[in-house]
Amino acid sequence: MRVLFLFQTFSFKHSTIYLDLIREMRDRGHEVTLIAGTSDVSDGSGIQTVEDMEVLFLQLPDQFGKGRIKKGLIQLTIGLQMKLMIKDLLWKRKFDLIAYPTPPVTLAGVVEKCHKHYRCITYLMLKDIFPQNAVDLGMMKENGLLHRYFRRMEKKLYAASDRIGCMSEANVQYVKEHNPEIPDRKLEYFPNTVRIKEYDPGTFRPGEALHFMFGGNMGRPQGIPYLLEAVRIASKDPELSAIRFSFVGDGTESRMIEDYIRKHGLENITYRHSCPREEYEQLLSATDIGIVSLSPEFTIPNYPSRILSYMQIAKPVLCVTDPHTDMRQLVTEEARCGYWAESGNPEMLSEAFREILHQREGLPEMGLRGRRYLERYFSVGVSADILERAYRG
Repeated sequence: MRVLFLFQTFSFKHSTIYLDLIREMRDRGHEVTLIAGTSDVSDGSGIQTVEDMEVLFLQLPDQFGKGRIKKGLIQLTIGLQMKLMIKDLLWKRKFDLIAYPTPPVTLAGVVEKCHKHYRCITYLMLKDIFPQNAVDLGMMKENGLLHRYFRRMEKKLYAASDRIGCMSEANVQYVKEHNPEIPDRKLEYFPNTVRIKEYDPGTFRPGEALHFMFGGNMGRPQGIPYLLEAVRIASKDPELSAIRFSFVGDGTESRMIEDYIRKHGLENITYRHSCPREEYEQLLSATDIGIVSLSPEFTIPNYPSRILSYMQIAKPVLCVTDPHTDMRQLVTEEARCGYWAESGNPEMLSEAFREILHQREGLPEMGLRGRRYLERYFSVGVSADILERAYRG
């Protein structure tokens, strides 16, 4: 099978669910071509071979730290640049399947044109439900000019996609409810998955401080102010004095995190913007439990892939999410690998800290259950199987 992947951004230098997926498709003998935006000039341009895959990088301005307007303008131009690149370099090729994630929905025109030209299967890996997520966070006015434009792009992308893979069953139901024109046959479950690796779960230390870790992007979608408030409450509670927190990552909320820690004189938390991958994995291995957090403003059922990095090394998980996502069911009922607290409720979260502290002897077994669940249901082979079935019909 000849597969074309389209990504807004991509890098071979960072481990992601998409890197695992394209490698799995390559290892299964499929011919993989990848087109992606990059702001790293060392990636080069034009057609090149990377890891036995054909790669075309599209040079884009660095979007990190840029305002919403500039980011929006960059995203609006990606589709046009991809069209030109495909027409110039790949127009005479043949592809059997084109796969692409959201974000962005602005690739709708690219997908539509390629669908007609190559007469192949188009597969949307739906990771963000945009523009509703931007509306939820107050970044876009509902029914405003921008919202109506991006909503049209979203529906155009759905229409141009033969199959739409959603991260969870709640995602499937949400898309059905809000887009009744989409035939049921188009929608299916397409989980976030990773390549399963050997792991070192670290050493359980019952006599030491209980260590929580929150790693990854530090942005508005993560609902970080509520996490910090719960950390502050814990710092004032003598019973919770044996708990420590590590935040590792960068994003739009980085300055706020630093200011909050300094303002309240918090000594139970450390914050690092970034660290080398090996060091990050060592920190994670020394952690007792990982945190997944989402803003309480969300009305869409997000399903962060961050949880997979914790399950990969057999760490239990504390999910702090809105009630719309079905991640609560995953950690407390299906995998039984962690705890849940409602986002936006720091007092409830601090009580979850207390519960975990009282039950810390059971954390290693929780982590192992999560690892076993990952191996069975979230291996990258599951995603590759779904793409192959989509092609076979």
